[in-house]
Amino acid sequence: MHRSSSALFCLFLALFTAPFLVAQSATGSIQGRVFNPATQEYVRNAELTVVGTNLTTYSADDGSFSLTRVPAGEVSLRVNYTGYASTSAQFSVGAGLTATRDFELTPSGPASSTPGVVKLEAFTVSSEREGNAKAIMEQRAAINVKSVVSADNFGDLTGGTVGEFIKYLPGVVMDYVDSDARTARIGGLDPRYASVSVDGMTMASAPSASFGADSRQFEFEQASIIGTDAIEINKTTTASMDADSPAGRINMRSRSAFDRKRREITANVSLTGNEYSWGYQRTPGPYNTNDYKVRPSFIFTYADAFKQRLGIALTLGANTVATEQAGVTHTFSYADAARGPVINQIAFRDAPKLTTRGSMTLTTDYKFSPFLSVSLRTAGSHFNDGTNLRQIAFFVNPAQVTPTSTLTDLTALATTNANTRVQYTTSRRNKLNSTLTLTPRIDYKRGDLNVTLGAGYSRSRTAYEQMTEGYFQAVTHQLTRIGYHATRSSATDGDWNLTQLTGLPWDKVANYNRTDAFTNNVSATPQAARNQLWTGNLDAKKDVTLFGLSLQLGTGAKSKLAVYDVEKNGALQWTYVGAANSMISPSTILPTTNLLPYDARTGGNIGTIGIPLTDPYATRDLFISNPAYFNPNLTANRINELYSARSVKEQIDSGYFEANTRWKTLRLNLGVRHERTRTVGRTQDILPAAVVTRAGYTAGTIPFVDYQYRYGRRESSYGGYGNTFFSGGAKWSLTENFVLQVAGNQSISRPGYNNLTGTITVDEAAQTVRVPNPELKPETSDKFFVGLQYYLEPAGTLSLSAFRLNVENMGSGTQTITAAEAGYADDPEFTGYRFLRPTNAPGTRRIDGVELEYSQQLVFLPRYLSGFSVFGSVTRTSSDSRVANHVPKSANGGIRYGKSKFNAQLRATWSAPRFNSSNATEELWQYERLLFDFSGGYRINATYEITVSGRNILNGPIATYSNTPGLLRAINHYGASWTVGARARF
Repeated sequence: MHRSSSALFCLFLALFTAPFLVAQSATGSIQGRVFNPATQEYVRNAELTVVGTNLTTYSADDGSFSLTRVPAGEVSLRVNYTGYASTSAQFSVGAGLTATRDFELTPSGPASSTPGVVKLEAFTVSSEREGNAKAIMEQRAAINVKSVVSADNFGDLTGGTVGEFIKYLPGVVMDYVDSDARTARIGGLDPRYASVSVDGMTMASAPSASFGADSRQFEFEQASIIGTDAIEINKTTTASMDADSPAGRINMRSRSAFDRKRREITANVSLTGNEYSWGYQRTPGPYNTNDYKVRPSFIFTYADAFKQRLGIALTLGANTVATEQAGVTHTFSYADAARGPVINQIAFRDAPKLTTRGSMTLTTDYKFSPFLSVSLRTAGSHFNDGTNLRQIAFFVNPAQVTPTSTLTDLTALATTNANTRVQYTTSRRNKLNSTLTLTPRIDYKRGDLNVTLGAGYSRSRTAYEQMTEGYFQAVTHQLTRIGYHATRSSATDGDWNLTQLTGLPWDKVANYNRTDAFTNNVSATPQAARNQLWTGNLDAKKDVTLFGLSLQLGTGAKSKLAVYDVEKNGALQWTYVGAANSMISPSTILPTTNLLPYDARTGGNIGTIGIPLTDPYATRDLFISNPAYFNPNLTANRINELYSARSVKEQIDSGYFEANTRWKTLRLNLGVRHERTRTVGRTQDILPAAVVTRAGYTAGTIPFVDYQYRYGRRESSYGGYGNTFFSGGAKWSLTENFVLQVAGNQSISRPGYNNLTGTITVDEAAQTVRVPNPELKPETSDKFFVGLQYYLEPAGTLSLSAFRLNVENMGSGTQTITAAEAGYADDPEFTGYRFLRPTNAPGTRRIDGVELEYSQQLVFLPRYLSGFSVFGSVTRTSSDSRVANHVPKSANGGIRYGKSKFNAQLRATWSAPRFNSSNATEELWQYERLLFDFSGGYRINATYEITVSGRNILNGPIATYSNTPGLLRAINHYGASWTVGARARF
């Protein structure tokens, strides 16, 4: 990293110091605001240039601008905004004085008759075109590499999630967990290499209530699009940004009341349904009652700026979406190379669910004076995702698969044990998430001095609940010693037809759990984790003149404390033995249900062969009334109930300095940032079983476990490191609309919490002790970017870019250390043991990428075709070594039409096949995936509009294959979801 650091710094330093050769003169200032009456919004990022000088600025969020050090005398101020004809206004600027002039964007016509206001001529544009214009001007104003999409661009989105929105940004691929867009890959990289913020404040996330390798990634299910004005992806960062995002930084920018001149109120009500469950009557499922599958939702917004001093922007929203999740998974044995793959399991799943989201954003701004303002952004959301997964699985040992069987025609022979069996398991659970983010801020702006004092608090808690909601998570029964025959259309289909050949009939519940007893067939897995972030920052910017050249200097300091607590984790297990105290007793029968028909959406006959379905609700009720019918897994339950907690604190203190300047059409940025990271982990330090036994405790008892886990005492472990990051960039406008951009930055990816702290585990058979490593260092990266952008009027772009990312110590491995290094130097009980801990992977990996992006408003077409517009991007990335789940190719795009009162758009995303994982005999790959979405509307009048949107309208599945695309591993269907609504705007 150090050689790259030096090269990066020297490159931008050379660019930065080249232009400083101009003389100084007497100066004044120009200030004002830019406003668009058509949208009733103040315009952000309008470009204002004093003609004949290097003085250029961009209007702020509230449309205001200020140009200092303007040469005294007559000057011409030119204003540019994409989609609008540029215009110039003449000023007489007095030395030491300030001239004020406001600008308005208007559809067409002569100059304004209002004194002090200049109107820009413009094309008549749609709201979608306005959204494109905002995004383009944001990108043009940024010195770093940034992709921006206005929240207006894609119309209403079914479900209203951020993940369904950002999947259309260039270079972004969403990772889906069943039907949910959960995490984002930028440039094909793992989600943990991207960070997510709201108005620059990092959002807390407690991903899946876990303490695993993904504990630093952000899950988008908890985030709603409501209240968001635009989403930006910073593909390179500047010194003022946190240096924790090698792939990129996703920032959601909130709406503000000061964006507009007058009060605005909107209300949107809609209904959402899935193609598998249309109908307005109650029908069975998805849980233990009849319920509605077409569900209502609403969004309400209110914004007003009282005398342009107090601004309030409020957004409230809620929705419920019913979704189907169904399919089949195969597993294969490759043990006999001569025979080839043999199917040893066929597992069907039917997992309907209801997902409910509620969210609120409130942005309050107050201007004490033209120079001093305060703001508070409050955002809260609640997410409840309830899944009723029902799995029917057919097992067979490869030795019992007949020699004549094929991958499409399988005969499984019976055995005198459980090897050949059918098994049903329910997996009922609710994922609950509550997130709150508070961001107060004070801004002082006077002339060319800008000072910001900010703070933030973000809390996210994720929990999985079962028992408290009235059910067990998993209830399993099985029928063993059977034979069966299964056929399907081809090796890439899941339409199995199954016939029982031998054994007790599989459609009789009394035959299950009769012959071969097994343990822990009833379980609940309550999990909960909480992530909290506290931040404080002070930033300042000031314009200075050096050798006659205007230079903006910025500096700041920030402190961030992150606390991640896993409150509970792990399964609580019981064996159902009934009143007879025996699982295999004829009277020991688990409760079943036939309320909700079984349908794996694969074809075939799995839904009609009569496999009994266990009931997690009735089983839980039976547990409450007759707990003696259930034998607990005493020691495992004790550990998971009392000793599964984990926690880590991470303090990051940082400071930066950066400078920006412009010379003619060349803009330059150079910065340096330092971050110091300190961690404190709370670790479970368990005793060896031999020590506990010698202390007089009996293995398999609760006192044994309590003593072994030291009654919950957790030791603190400490670590820390410091990193310095250089960043810089240059933007050269070769012509007014043709830009060359180069940029570079350094960043880190901090280690997963699971490697920093957790449980010390002892394997007495292997005589090993595994300890966490609080001193584990982050992965460090250098990113280089070059791109060409051509801006098409009105509001379009054509760009080609390439990047290289070098990541040092990517991934982790295992290191053997001494007893002293592990903290056991004086412990004779561990003499002869081998001590292991996580370590950084050696070497540097290189990821290269190329992106092509195009968007254009086709206004040059004949009248009725001029409402068409197109957009799209293609991304290609490659790594110098294979990386699991890396996405090598992706694309997205769409076509829109808007004319008069009607608008519609069809969008698509595509990702190439990707490698998932491998073992000694098998590689798992995900097939390419193509998804289509739709949105449209009809405006009845200026107030009312009818809207429609569809997600995954062609029901594109998620499918994987084993070794070759001709061998289906798994396929799951989710159905198309459609939303029909009405919107009113006042």
